[in-house]
Amino acid sequence: MNATTQTSYDPSNFSVLAPVMEKAKELLAKSPKLQAKVIKAVRSSNASLTEGFQITKPEGGSALRPFTFGELADSAINENNAQSVDPSAVSDVLFGRYGLIQKAGGGRTEFLMEDIEVAFIKDLVSGDVQGPIITSGRHRTLALQVMLIAAGIRGYRDVYVRCSVIVCNNAQEIQARIISANTGSRDFSRAEIRERNGSTSGLVLFSCESIHATIVSADNLKEFKAAFSSYVKLAAAELGLNHFTPAQYSDAGNSLWNTLDSARPEGGTMAKWIKADKQGRFAQVMDSVKATLPTAVIAAQHSEAKGPKATRLAKALAPNVIAQCF
Repeated sequence: MNATTQTSYDPSNFSVLAPVMEKAKELLAKSPKLQAKVIKAVRSSNASLTEGFQITKPEGGSALRPFTFGELADSAINENNAQSVDPSAVSDVLFGRYGLIQKAGGGRTEFLMEDIEVAFIKDLVSGDVQGPIITSGRHRTLALQVMLIAAGIRGYRDVYVRCSVIVCNNAQEIQARIISANTGSRDFSRAEIRERNGSTSGLVLFSCESIHATIVSADNLKEFKAAFSSYVKLAAAELGLNHFTPAQYSDAGNSLWNTLDSARPEGGTMAKWIKADKQGRFAQVMDSVKATLPTAVIAAQHSEAKGPKATRLAKALAPNVIAQCF
């Protein structure tokens, strides 16, 4: 996976999608009928994939609305959480069981089975609206753009796709909807669910700096663990440590919290210790984590201990953190 922080969902921003793009181009080159169908859809009066590539839905529904791929891609700026882009999930939309370019086993699926869902936050007092925010379908958004690019469509950002639209009252409802819409999805990781569940109190998890600035909003175990998980993942990305996946780094942060908690700082729980000085102590721990990460990653890679890589990384981080902070 590739972690992103408010990065536009344009395929050109994700080098991990290069193999998916190459496969799409190769298959479309061998399927002139499909390529012609894509071009015909784009050259229609409204330049939309709705008629040729989406299942039919009743007209006039207020919950259905066309968005350009440019609007969907750039909606990332409205998100408060670092996202993960999984190339296998993008590939699955195009080449999997219901592949739009080629199904596993041959043939292709005519239509996208599920619409992309976007949300807006509407303040009932001021009337201000924030959004759009993709609540389900960022991999579909990327996959459809890959298909358009592979078909030779240079203006793919201006092409429309029908989306399902919901309105939420606040960011907490957005996070709940994202989790609800994606829990059980193969590409929606346990780490991402954990972080989203922990970001409903005002804790902003899209960068190390934003976590430091908003850690004072965290007040329970779920939120503190989300902060630890996100910070380790984002710190690894900042340091260019691509030895493990973002989800593994996130899981290491969660395991690190558990390890530190078992060390009984000042004779109490980790949560009690952090709460005594949230910003100061969180910064102290995370400065130690960031300084130790490069060597801890190497130690975890070469460790012969059994168990998940995330657990081995947490164990490699913990001794220095305990020595420097407790």
